[in-house]
Amino acid sequence: MKILFLFFTDPQRAFSSSVAALSAIVREAGHEPLALEVFRKYRIDHVARHIDDLQPDVVGVSSMTRDWPGASALLARLGCDPYIVVGGYHASLAPQDVATCATVDAICIGEGERPLRSLLAELDGGARDLATRPGLWVRQSEGWTDPVPPADPVPDIASLPWWDYEVFGEVTQIIDAGINTFGPLADGYLPTRAGRGCPFTCAYCSAPRWGKLQNFADRGKRNTRPVADLCAELASLRDRYTPEGFEFWDEHFPLQIEWLRELAEHYPARVGLPFKVEMHPSAASRERLALLAEAGCVLFHCGIEAGNEDFRRDVLNRRTPDAKLQQVFDDCRELGLETSASLMTMLPGETRTHTRSTTDLLHRLRPDSFMWSTYHPLPGTVLGDAAVARWPTPARETFDDYDEVHTRTPPLVDATERSETFLELGALQGQLVQLAAERRGDDHRLRARPVEIPMPKRPVPAKLATLLGLAPPDAELERARANMASFEQGVLRVEIEHPAFAPQEIRVAPLDGSRHFIEAGRVGLSYRGREAPPALLETLRGIATVLGETELDELRDALS
Repeated sequence: MKILFLFFTDPQRAFSSSVAALSAIVREAGHEPLALEVFRKYRIDHVARHIDDLQPDVVGVSSMTRDWPGASALLARLGCDPYIVVGGYHASLAPQDVATCATVDAICIGEGERPLRSLLAELDGGARDLATRPGLWVRQSEGWTDPVPPADPVPDIASLPWWDYEVFGEVTQIIDAGINTFGPLADGYLPTRAGRGCPFTCAYCSAPRWGKLQNFADRGKRNTRPVADLCAELASLRDRYTPEGFEFWDEHFPLQIEWLRELAEHYPARVGLPFKVEMHPSAASRERLALLAEAGCVLFHCGIEAGNEDFRRDVLNRRTPDAKLQQVFDDCRELGLETSASLMTMLPGETRTHTRSTTDLLHRLRPDSFMWSTYHPLPGTVLGDAAVARWPTPARETFDDYDEVHTRTPPLVDATERSETFLELGALQGQLVQLAAERRGDDHRLRARPVEIPMPKRPVPAKLATLLGLAPPDAELERARANMASFEQGVLRVEIEHPAFAPQEIRVAPLDGSRHFIEAGRVGLSYRGREAPPALLETLRGIATVLGETELDELRDALS
């Protein structure tokens, strides 16, 4: 059978750890795995036609919460009739939401290796009417009549096959393209994992609920790979694909001191390549950091999340005090470990004072790089379950074209304060990326990551309205008028109002191969939704004519 795995990316990255793990199961069972990266800027209908051309027997979807509106719209538009199974965090923690998609046949609850193996065995034998079982909730002829099952009992992690990297294509080319996450540069590090689960209970994170679902705390379960097995795989990957090093994508790198000592003893001789890890700062004792450095670790990443210590503790359940964070980063510097941090903005109840404290903390900690994101509530989390009554409905035209989640606990910042926060973080991040690029010189595998500073929605300035050929927000509604605009992830979004139609959002994006309704000289224009009023289409044609050879950067600058 032909098994097609879909995974969603933004920014684009031709790798998914979930697909790598499950593809190994497919090969082991004697079937053909395929992997399809779906960039969230793609048009849904275009991807649906591509899948129809592939004619898969089974479609497996690995979906996070932000991806599900687009994924559900895609599955509903397929012309072929594969058996469709959806897994991942959103499917496991909000299965009833996934069950609203009429074309889904089964939902994987928890880790998917063993449920997938049993599913493929039955489908290969000709069965189509399958029974619900641990780890797999199956739609029956009358609908989702069975109760949601528990997760499948997780096997010993050492019994699972090694990841399949070749399902994504030519592995050396993928490595050269840069699929790493940690650090300021895209480099030649290859993702891998040493264990599963996280012992911490952060209020915004899906890992605690996932851990309870899988009962990772059961001391009878082995969730950390034996050092010998890990080193054997990494030595094999080193010889086959010649990566620069390895990047561990564990939810939390193993903590056991004896395991770390064994790693420090055997990894340098058996593998010998540098590696990067992620660990909760509360677990980053001097002893653990020293053992990581001895083993060959070159970068330590941890989440700091927010700068105000009380806010971190009381809202996020992150109980690492500022003094401990400072000690961790100081220890790393003394041990020769590069440091990387992650944080979130626009958190529930966050104020401008809080966001300033985050920037202040970054200046005190002095990480070599950091990455930041805008908070998004997740099902099965303390903060998400308290804030969201209903998750977004299916996307419209592109995979990211859906209404934002309505939250009962928004941040307490206005548009100006949001913009100031983004500018502060973006400027600091850009400085660190530039410094890192200068330190590393002319290595062809290293490229500085682009730093984008999102611009939140604001009234359209007169200069931008003129460039678009539209009336400014304060004009009488006699023709097409630009009201609000934002710039995020390389796309300018503009709300247009017109005497002939209700306010509509249009998008102006680079000509990067994606499909647009109409193209100007340098940018493409599209609209939200599948159908548009004739007056809106005529307005878009007029904007394209006025834009001519105008660059997207010029439009972004006019917004700022």
